[in-house]
Amino acid sequence: MLNLIEPMRPNLTRAASELSCGLAQFFGAGKVMIDFLKGARCLMAVAALTAAAGCQYNAKPMPVATYNIYSSYGDKLPGKYLLFVDGSSLSKPIKPSDLNCAAHTYPLDMGPSFGSSVRQTLSNLVNEMEVVSAPVDRAELKARGARGIIIVRGENLDGRLRVVPGFWSAGIETEVELSASIVVDGPSGRLLGSTVSGSGRGQSDAGMMCEGGSKSMTDSAEAALKQVLGRLGEALVNSDRVRTGATK
Repeated sequence: MLNLIEPMRPNLTRAASELSCGLAQFFGAGKVMIDFLKGARCLMAVAALTAAAGCQYNAKPMPVATYNIYSSYGDKLPGKYLLFVDGSSLSKPIKPSDLNCAAHTYPLDMGPSFGSSVRQTLSNLVNEMEVVSAPVDRAELKARGARGIIIVRGENLDGRLRVVPGFWSAGIETEVELSASIVVDGPSGRLLGSTVSGSGRGQSDAGMMCEGGSKSMTDSAEAALKQVLGRLGEALVNSDRVRTGATK
């Protein structure tokens, strides 16, 4: 937006000066009117520059949450598991889908919340869990006293934002779609492989400068994350092959 304003700045300044002088002469207010219009012109310039600099609204940080998982069993997965989580792909700038608020961008970064929420949620499903910073080869599992390694990756993130005009004020509707994969490997081979997805929607007032979109986007992302974590947890805790360690 700054690149669009800058070339027009001389013409805008000249036009504002001519307007202030013309109005002052017309109303005969002399120096008082000229000073007033000069002050107003300065305020308009500051407002324009502020708006141009504020075209990006970061979505508010999402709370780290632990979600309830529906299990067909009455106990946790027995034994020790290693856990590796990768949420590096879950970051994307979201643009409005129409011309309303089109100058604004809403960066959405779910990586940190995704990783922390996965670790907290899955730790409640396993008797003992060790978080690792990189995937561990199957051949090393026995030496580390682990029955398997759980690998969870954020696969895809997409979002949409739409402005809904109103009589007195505008609203914003958002939707976030999230997908993730879970793999469990035991010493003898693959025990589980699944991909799940979830979506969430949010609504908020647009605000004076479209800033309401960040809150709505955060609400949508939190709802999508809740769905995804529930489905990841259910896939893990309800897997007979993971519980028995059987690869076939």
